[in-house]
Amino acid sequence: MTPSQLYVVAVVVLFLALVFISIKSSKPKRLSVLASIAFGLIVAGIVFGENRSIGYSLFAVGIILSAVDAYMKSKNNG
Repeated sequence: MTPSQLYVVAVVVLFLALVFISIKSSKPKRLSVLASIAFGLIVAGIVFGENRSIGYSLFAVGIILSAVDAYMKSKNNG
């Protein structure tokens, strides 16, 4: 493996370790409807990635919906 590949693997392993530690310490939360739709659009963007205009459009809509969902959640909590 090249040094750059080792660096990427190390970062991914560290990130996954942090995610698993944070999941164990918190209660599981359900996704909202808007977040579920955003997640589905992002996955669809990955699936249809061969056609760049469709893939990037689905990514963009998914990211916008997730930002709207985060804004709505922050407004309700604050």
